[in-house]
Amino acid sequence: MNKPGVVLISTLFIVMVMSIISIEISKKFLLSIQRDSYLEFKNYGLQLLISSEKEAIKFFQKENILSNAKLTNKDLVLNQSYFFSNELATIQVDVSDASNCFNLNSIFSKNNEVIKINQANKFWLERLLSLHGVSPADIESFIDQLVDWVDADNQPLNYGAENYFYIGPLSSINQFTPKRLLSNISEIKNFPILNNISYENISNDLCVLPGIPLQLINVNTLNEAHKYLIASFFGEENLEFIESQILDFPQNGYDSVDEFIKKFTQSTTWPQQVLSTNTNTLLISSKIYNQNFSNELDSLVILDISNSVKVLNRDFRF
Repeated sequence: MNKPGVVLISTLFIVMVMSIISIEISKKFLLSIQRDSYLEFKNYGLQLLISSEKEAIKFFQKENILSNAKLTNKDLVLNQSYFFSNELATIQVDVSDASNCFNLNSIFSKNNEVIKINQANKFWLERLLSLHGVSPADIESFIDQLVDWVDADNQPLNYGAENYFYIGPLSSINQFTPKRLLSNISEIKNFPILNNISYENISNDLCVLPGIPLQLINVNTLNEAHKYLIASFFGEENLEFIESQILDFPQNGYDSVDEFIKKFTQSTTWPQQVLSTNTNTLLISSKIYNQNFSNELDSLVILDISNSVKVLNRDFRF
């Protein structure tokens, strides 16, 4: 014969179990909705970001930036954020000059499939690494490994590394050298010498234009953060002097590179055809966000004299 207390406890236990099951089902349902919302916003955001990139490119083409004598930090395209909104999200677009860094591909000159060393830029890279405190032995190793990473043969230089290292049992990479110009700055993390050199220390002044050995510095968009780059360019070790000259900036920018070069009268040699008063490489940074999610897209683009624009690289973050 059932006692009322036993029946009540059993009923409460069943209700508790059903409640727990209901809560778990609700959690999974909620997570499923959130996941669907995440994916929907991600796909929607990517489409909007690509559209904003295209609109920015149209603006560059309309302005025909390369036809101007100079591009300075005061120009509207570089010092103003652009905002676009709809009922679901807001898009912010910023543009920056991406030319003021050392393009690692610039130590090579490429003629058809033949790759040779650009000695002037190689020496410039050596001076830049030295200013960052990298030892002469590590500088030689870094450059040898960079050359071996790009060149077509399998013969390692004195301090280089070829396939025998990268696919060997002691390597965590297990890949062949690409035998092409760099596509991304992160490739140098594969070099064994990076165990001795801080990537964060040197990467602020280094960059990669994917597959392009072009090197250009716009003297009209320099700031104090570029003192290592400019000091190594002119073979100058006094960083305070370099910084002061960079900050001593004409109100309307330099009309010619000769005006900038005259500041460094002690320098006798430097890489030729590198300095400019304009730029041909821009970074379009787009961000779309709403109350819950945000998407970002960095697009590296290069301009040419025909007023066409090529997207070199896209970095999408969610």
